[in-house]
Amino acid sequence: MWLPSLRGLRAVEAALRLGSFAAAAKELGVTQTAISRLVKEVERQLARPLFERRANQSRPTAFALSLQQGLGDGFRRLEATVTEARRAIDDPTITLSVGPTFAMRWLIPHLTEFHATHPEIDLRLATTINREVTPGPDTVAAIRLAGPQIPDFLSDALFPGRLMAVCRPDIARRLKAPADLMRERLLDVRHSPEDWPRWLAAAGLPDRTRFQTLSFDFSAFAIQAALDGLGIALIRAPYITDDLREGRLVAPFPLTIEDAQLRWRLIYRAEVRSHAAFRTFRRWLLAKARAES
Repeated sequence: MWLPSLRGLRAVEAALRLGSFAAAAKELGVTQTAISRLVKEVERQLARPLFERRANQSRPTAFALSLQQGLGDGFRRLEATVTEARRAIDDPTITLSVGPTFAMRWLIPHLTEFHATHPEIDLRLATTINREVTPGPDTVAAIRLAGPQIPDFLSDALFPGRLMAVCRPDIARRLKAPADLMRERLLDVRHSPEDWPRWLAAAGLPDRTRFQTLSFDFSAFAIQAALDGLGIALIRAPYITDDLREGRLVAPFPLTIEDAQLRWRLIYRAEVRSHAAFRTFRRWLLAKARAES
């Protein structure tokens, strides 16, 4: 697409709107001679006169008047676009889409450190449970368990999605082999109904229907139930890092399962990389993930 000089068109628009080269020069912060030179350059490029020049006066031609509204509207839209882009880049607010258990069990416990080092950034969490892993129109990025191929988005791998059976230490003491789970209660998460069957199959045990179970809507509830001694939960590792380290929960068996492609990932659009606050959060998050992997 070909267009005349943008600076020249700006001079033409200002001269048409303000009624003189002198007024246009004052608004744009240049000399009247510079305005005249810019207008002549546009006339040369268009091969048509835009002003009839007389002594001490320049009157717009009919062709110039036909351009006036379009030029005015175009520059106003361009100014609004640039202003919005600058605002977005400089905006200290980040709205992040995360699952409630990841927010509760990993992200929120680390935010004290983040806010202490970056108090200027306003990080907001939008917690939802759904199969859609990409950020919505009102969020800058998402942290979700996903594969590496996410069309139209970029992503950074954070943690593996390893599943492990965990329980309180007093329950673990009576578990000598996976078959001992037949005498215990399995803590189930409704939105991940395939997790226990996969683990039990890998352990060579019967289907989950042969076990006593207690079901919860969210993994966070199953973790709390395990902490309260209600049974054995099958939980993804990042959710329980602190509980394992402090000995509140233990893994009675070495068996874990994971999909080699599934990782918690920071997922975002390419243009978000120009957002200063997001770049700061991304650097911090990747450093924390490396430290805990």
